[in-house]
Amino acid sequence: MHDSKNEKDRRPYPRFEIPVQLRPTEFFGKEGRVQNISVGGVSIFGTKNITVGTTLTIDFALPGGDWIMAGVQVVWVKERPSESILKYDIGCRFTEVSPDSQLVLLEYLAKGLHA
Repeated sequence: MHDSKNEKDRRPYPRFEIPVQLRPTEFFGKEGRVQNISVGGVSIFGTKNITVGTTLTIDFALPGGDWIMAGVQVVWVKERPSESILKYDIGCRFTEVSPDSQLVLLEYLAKGLHA
């Protein structure tokens, strides 16, 4: 028997749509924005198609003002059916986050679970 779980069912961590500020990069430009975030990764709307497997560094700020720098790897890219300049939804897995930044992220997202 085939198990046909959808993508959301396979995610090991809950995702949160929160206002996260993304520092501009060559891949996401000043228009890029975070769609959702979890302990394991982030989904970003961007202007460029990025190759799956690409590794890069992103900086983002949580609503409380804490900036986090993280190494990520692109795990999927979906073209968005939109007239917007943000033509791609890019799923990234965190590969490197400092222990202090990871704690800040965990604490912030834990508040979202209990809100």
